[in-house]
Amino acid sequence: MRINSIIVTFWFNKVTDIKNKIEIFEEELNEYFHGINSIGVPADISPDYPRLTAISDGGHTNLKVSMINLQITTNFDKDYNCNYEDCFNYVRNRIFKIYNLLANKLDITVLYGAILAMCEVDCSNPMHIIKKNLLSQKLNGDYCDSGVRISEIIDNKFYENSSFNTTKQISIKKEIGDFKNIIIPLISLNNAIVEKKGISISYELNDKYSFDNNDDYHLDYENLKQMITTAQENITNKILDKISENKIGGQNDK
Repeated sequence: MRINSIIVTFWFNKVTDIKNKIEIFEEELNEYFHGINSIGVPADISPDYPRLTAISDGGHTNLKVSMINLQITTNFDKDYNCNYEDCFNYVRNRIFKIYNLLANKLDITVLYGAILAMCEVDCSNPMHIIKKNLLSQKLNGDYCDSGVRISEIIDNKFYENSSFNTTKQISIKKEIGDFKNIIIPLISLNNAIVEKKGISISYELNDKYSFDNNDDYHLDYENLKQMITTAQENITNKILDKISENKIGGQNDK
């Protein structure tokens, strides 16, 4: 199984002057981002629209800051995506720094957060795997695609949301003329070749459950550490168990 990306989001009460904090963001995050961009937007645009953005030198990590949340997205290449520990250590260092920036440097209370990992595993018959392990055996039919979402409450504190979807990568071995004039729905797949099949896995852990059920709750540093540790452990040891007892694909599979 490969981790294609990890997205971490922090939610907080509306900060109307978030753009005025740009110098603090630049100073505190200069180890990861060489320059923060201020986005000019109309005054009445939605508060969740990014006001500040940044991208790492290598282009792997993106930062977006709005009036009500901060999101950092890291895309992993083949040097990282099969090493779960390296992936999470890379993210852990950055989100701890960012949490400290919000909570201590800017005195912004983080209400709750979410960790979302987008993963992928190759297999020759993804529909069979999902039907066998996640769908009722009573279902009969010539199925070609499927998607399943599972939500659980973890430790009476977190929501854990897992989605499993069949995927396939195809190529068309046929001259199709001027690419600009292609109308996708009108292209027959009769001459298409399936290059790869697999299952895409979306794994999210968030503390919205605690926020929804406890007065005056906010995401503190200890809960953040528990969240990322739990997410790492479940992706490393448990997520594939939901679709296969034999764990199709492995941590070292390329």
